[in-house]
Amino acid sequence: MVELFLALRYLRKRRIAFCGTAAVALCVALLIVVTSLFNGFLKAVDASWKQQYGDIVFAPCEKLADFVGPAEYLENLEGVDEVAIRVVTGGLLYLGRGDVKAVEFHGIDLERSCRNKAFRDGLLLQGDKEEVSFKLSEKARQGYFGWLEGKLNRKVDDKTPPAPGIIPGVGVLAKPGEVTDEYDKDAIVEQIRRRAEPMFIIAGKYSAEDGGDEATSIQTQKKACWPVDAIQTGVYQADTECVYVPLRFLQELMGNVGADGQTRCYGQLFVKINSAADIEKVKMQLGLRWQQYAVEKLNYPADGVPAVDIFSARDMPNMQIFTQEIRKQLAVLELIIGLICLVVALLIFVILIMMVMQKRKDIGIIRAIGFSRRSVAGLYLWYGGGIGVTGAAAGLLLGILATRNISTIEAWLTKLFGVKIWKSGVYMFSHIPNEVDWGSVAWILPVGLATAMLGALLPAFRAGRVLPAETLRYE
Repeated sequence: MVELFLALRYLRKRRIAFCGTAAVALCVALLIVVTSLFNGFLKAVDASWKQQYGDIVFAPCEKLADFVGPAEYLENLEGVDEVAIRVVTGGLLYLGRGDVKAVEFHGIDLERSCRNKAFRDGLLLQGDKEEVSFKLSEKARQGYFGWLEGKLNRKVDDKTPPAPGIIPGVGVLAKPGEVTDEYDKDAIVEQIRRRAEPMFIIAGKYSAEDGGDEATSIQTQKKACWPVDAIQTGVYQADTECVYVPLRFLQELMGNVGADGQTRCYGQLFVKINSAADIEKVKMQLGLRWQQYAVEKLNYPADGVPAVDIFSARDMPNMQIFTQEIRKQLAVLELIIGLICLVVALLIFVILIMMVMQKRKDIGIIRAIGFSRRSVAGLYLWYGGGIGVTGAAAGLLLGILATRNISTIEAWLTKLFGVKIWKSGVYMFSHIPNEVDWGSVAWILPVGLATAMLGALLPAFRAGRVLPAETLRYE
């Protein structure tokens, strides 16, 4: 216990120890912040992916004329909470005055999609309404018919169908502020309400003559449409590239008419399961359920049911590639910070070796009164451990404060330098993850302590080998 008492006295009296403590604290805090940010980012990616695609992707390998029927049939399965429908194709959206954007058109059942609270809350105009719809308002209908009459130079009768309503992402209609990185929602809403002419959907589809096997079979489709709302999900890709359109409209636009007069196209069902369900078991049951539906409702023979791909949303290639790259970047950053920790260990080594040189007389005295070499070495190990514990504790506090207030820090830096640090266009999300990753803290704190102990090993060994006769001979 005497060694511990002397080590604590050194920590209190020797101000140079604060340099080592501060270095350990900064390394620990930096590791906590970086690891928490990256893991928080991965969790945000996972959450947004689940919001977009659910837990399981159910993709029939043949074109279907009806997706609502299979969705309702699969929803009755135990463990399934909801099933969303998506028909997706790439194309161009003409916004007017030469403004054309490459986008993804998502044909959805809006009522089903709005069961997802995040989707519904993201709607700028209809998010707080009981009923949401792609239907044009009366003002929009009159605006479209007025534009159409001017285009055709004749009166349009009441039987003329209006343009289909669409819901673009906010990033399709506007750009965020350069400094704030926020969208002016009021301006976007006003833009939708005051619109005087339609937008145009431009997309290609495969002709039915050759089954679409040849690239030359692509036909260009151009359809007028009208924005009825806009949506902000907080996910950059969805907000800047996605345009949501009525499911039936996109089916007719992209599909081919069969011999029975029905329009068929490819699509996917995104299945969200409850937390208690086993995903592998649900996937197997979905396959069996599809076979029953194809036989009972689509009149397929039992041995001729169309194939279907059923896989976890997390196993989608884009998701796997993206998360793997993020984890690689995290590993590189942790390696770099690990090298910084070695520099900290070297700093502590220098501090302690200087103390050993300066305290040779004190070492000689305590050796002369009966301290063993092991006790002297233990004194400096306790000292290094004290630096590690104090630095790790300070780093933990600093890392928690920095992580939880990262948005405030980012806003302060943005104001100070006039440059937006966290941009959704770069980092994909408009909000910075600010949750501490406690799983990483469990190994970061021992790393901080080990760094200090590593720097103390050689000085402690050196102090233990000091001979009292040599240190006191000239005193």
